[in-house]
Amino acid sequence: MLALLLQNGHLRLETSYPRPIPRQDEALIRVRLAGICGTDLALVEGYKGGYNGVPGHEYVGEVVEAPGNEEWVGRRVVGEINTACGQCDRCTQGLVTHCRERRVLGIKDWDGAFAEYLVSPLSLLHRPPPTVPDTSAVFTEPLAAAYAALRDMPDDLRQRPPATLRILIVGDGRLGQLLARVFQAEGYRPLLLGRHPSKLALARSCGIATTRQIDTSAEYDIAVDASGRPETLATLLGHVRPRGAIILKTTAAHPASLDLAPLVVNEIRLIGSRCGPFPRALTALEQTQIDPRPLISATYPLSAALEAMEHARRPDAIKVLLQP
Repeated sequence: MLALLLQNGHLRLETSYPRPIPRQDEALIRVRLAGICGTDLALVEGYKGGYNGVPGHEYVGEVVEAPGNEEWVGRRVVGEINTACGQCDRCTQGLVTHCRERRVLGIKDWDGAFAEYLVSPLSLLHRPPPTVPDTSAVFTEPLAAAYAALRDMPDDLRQRPPATLRILIVGDGRLGQLLARVFQAEGYRPLLLGRHPSKLALARSCGIATTRQIDTSAEYDIAVDASGRPETLATLLGHVRPRGAIILKTTAAHPASLDLAPLVVNEIRLIGSRCGPFPRALTALEQTQIDPRPLISATYPLSAALEAMEHARRPDAIKVLLQP
């Protein structure tokens, strides 16, 4: 099959990559659309020590084989990205997305969606409502990750009326745009900080407030970092009120140094946030609370995946899709 392969930091197209074979309780999925994420770009730069395999973890596809579960064949699906053993201490504590033996689609020990086919456990699959087109369903995984930021807010802040919280979202790219829309859909009034006029204009077209610079005296109850720049955290420490919270959504290939004193002195809660609830994301898409399709910058055939990856790196790009 055709697949985009990452090996030792280099991408190449493979025309005869082995088609995966599903086992019991797994499905072979024909990929219909896949989205390029900032994590995919960071993997090329060596994020998480480097990944060898097929990247891609945002997809919508169709089940073509499901040994022992033939009723799945023909179903349109999206999929969660973390496997779980169900037996380790983390799994038994409910931390299944942090399983000690987990594989992560297109990121760790599991070939991903930048290929004609992929294999997934049936337990990770969800069926998008029929009214949700592929061009929206392909956003399910990153939209769920955006909803994770709401889930991960400290209880004392979540219990306040949404309109009373000062929310800053940093980064006007793929995830930042979705985060701003999620917070807005839930009644918050986020301010989106970015550097790209066209991207900020896209957010404003949805009624989201934007800025290209933080006021030096501004303080926020919550700041969400989706900038992709590790140095952003140091800046945010000067703009979050005491006992406020910073939610980190950024994955960057390179570390940054940080003065932790403001974190301690101002008792700022620092929260890492990763994968989120697929059912909530699919409901938002079905009810058109969020329409992510204006975020699509381009769609490339899988045969042009190398060009698509380069397009995704452009400063003006938001979401670039691959279509096998």
